[in-house]
Amino acid sequence: MVQKKYAPAEGTPTHTRRMSLMSETLARGALTGTAFPPVATCPDFPLATFFYLDQVPSDADLTHTMRKIADFARLKSRVVPDTSRKKHNYVWEEVVDIEQTLMQHVTRTEVGSETELREAMDNLLVAPLETTRPLWDVCVLTLKADAPWTPSKGGPKKKPPIVCVRVSHAVGDGLSLVNVMNHLTDGESGVLEFKRRVPTRTNCVMSYMTNPVKILDLFVWLFNCVYAVLAAIATPVGKRDSHTAFYDAKEVVAFSGNRKMITCDGFLLSDLREIKNKFTCTINDVVCACLAGALRRYDETIAARNTASQKKSNFSKNPYTRAAIAVPFVDGRPKDPAFLCNNWTFVSLVLASGPSLTIVERLRLTKKRCDLMKTTPAAHAVSALNVVAAGLLGPAFQSQTIYDFMSKHTMVFTNVPGPAKQIKLFGGKPVRDMTFAVSNLINQVSVMSYAGQMGFSLVVDPNKTPDAHLVGTYFGEELRALMGADGERLGTK
Repeated sequence: MVQKKYAPAEGTPTHTRRMSLMSETLARGALTGTAFPPVATCPDFPLATFFYLDQVPSDADLTHTMRKIADFARLKSRVVPDTSRKKHNYVWEEVVDIEQTLMQHVTRTEVGSETELREAMDNLLVAPLETTRPLWDVCVLTLKADAPWTPSKGGPKKKPPIVCVRVSHAVGDGLSLVNVMNHLTDGESGVLEFKRRVPTRTNCVMSYMTNPVKILDLFVWLFNCVYAVLAAIATPVGKRDSHTAFYDAKEVVAFSGNRKMITCDGFLLSDLREIKNKFTCTINDVVCACLAGALRRYDETIAARNTASQKKSNFSKNPYTRAAIAVPFVDGRPKDPAFLCNNWTFVSLVLASGPSLTIVERLRLTKKRCDLMKTTPAAHAVSALNVVAAGLLGPAFQSQTIYDFMSKHTMVFTNVPGPAKQIKLFGGKPVRDMTFAVSNLINQVSVMSYAGQMGFSLVVDPNKTPDAHLVGTYFGEELRALMGADGERLGTK
């Protein structure tokens, strides 16, 4: 039975469970309303996935799926303060009658146009979760009968019905929530096209020392490690990114209260794999290189527009642009499919956004930087900084450190693995498409794969980042340029 499969391990408390430091940090953000200091004026944002359906699900259909959600310990538990411990101020407390209260997590909203739908979806990205119950909810979006429908640039992929499932990041990271998605599917399971890389454990130093030709490479690697650690630790007190159309370096970084989701055209995963194989790189390398080129072209477009209207842009001609990328730690994760955790951190990736680079040159530089990011302990340095900030200096100092780190970057970039095949949810209803999106202190770029497509969404302040749909348009053009370019071996896979 499912309940036995997802039952807690022998000896695990059934009513309260302690949190890891990262989960406790995110839970504090959910309960207090923010993980940032007051200067950020920034609320806590849920993770949102929009499922496009053919039919409106009934209450019974929703209950069918929500019972599966409640199979996970964290998703049937609320967050409560724990004053008995100094380092862990919150714990998970199981809701015993979760079966009787599932429909309290559901709301239904009817819209009369595409404009109203966009407003409703944008509101779901910033509206706080109810904290007196488990930190997730479901919103069913429907379209009024005979309502006009005029698609807009960057608008939803398809008409309603749409079901939005929102969950607090305190519940788990991307790798953990993959387990939830897999379990919710009606019918065939194991449809997620995602393989965790098993790290190879070799004695790196000794392998270099036994080959004198590689001694110089060893010293270069050690230098890169030291530099990466120092750069990661210094980021909160270091310089901000350059002033561009996508990042306003002239003002204090703070939440304006205005966020808009931009849904861009999807791309075939087969095309991304073709480029990956042609240039012996990773799909993530391809995505980051195309994103860098798209942002560069967006800068040029907005600058030209400002010049035509006699506005000053003052954009950097050779910008220093970074993305804060969420990186999971794979080691130490149990194979238990019910295991949810937050074992991740942010690392900085300098995007290859120089003005004179071709798309192949961007990809080559991106791969070099991504490879360096993977082989140095920068992620562990950022994680250790969070531990020191929270564990030794307290939540207030930690929230300031998080703000100082995040606000220096142009954007947050998230890559979410999704189902490789079309799935069925909510009583066996086919999911035509899905979009993952999350708001943030700074602009957010998210990609999610589904049924052979790579979805692409942005969440931006539309007043500061006008016509952000152009980023998606330029991304597609950069991708097609790579497909038409002659392949070359950029490095080992």
